[in-house]
Amino acid sequence: MIIDVKDVESMSEKVKTAAAMFPENRVDILVNSAGVVSHSDFLNMSEREYDSIMDINAKGTFFMSQATAKYMIENQIKGHILNVTSSSALRPAWTPYQMSKWAVRGLTLGMADRLLPYGIIVNAIAPGPTATPMLGKNEGDSIYLLNTPSKRYAMPSEIAALATFMVSDMGDMIVGDTFYMTGGSGTVTLHG
Repeated sequence: MIIDVKDVESMSEKVKTAAAMFPENRVDILVNSAGVVSHSDFLNMSEREYDSIMDINAKGTFFMSQATAKYMIENQIKGHILNVTSSSALRPAWTPYQMSKWAVRGLTLGMADRLLPYGIIVNAIAPGPTATPMLGKNEGDSIYLLNTPSKRYAMPSEIAALATFMVSDMGDMIVGDTFYMTGGSGTVTLHG
């Protein structure tokens, strides 16, 4: 099933459709991982590109979380919401990508506070440079990255392993936190 996070009106129905795909007929985990990156710098950013990035990265995360949280609360389901932010949320924000990731970081804290009484645990993971097509990396490409402290890209499997832990029962006492998996990019150094 494909969910267009720009189509806010369809989200509640999509959550119900997703629930029906499982034998338990329920959704108890949401991972907000839709995201796009800026292709223009501050002085050359168009309103259209700005809106597209903010709509997908920040607005989409907000409303997908809202639809899923309402579904969980109405059905008395305890579960997890995991937002994918970025080490860019630690840097000065001069692109809509960075701004959107700051927003997701703040939203994670707010939702954690608001939803914990319902047994919904909200956290975030913040990858640094990751070997994905979003950054021009395809399977078999070198993951060497000179300008980061670890000298390499993170692998999607590493991010997935952390996400799996975060939404498992093992992550139940982690609330409102953001786990950074950056290889030092953004945490040891602000650049990279």
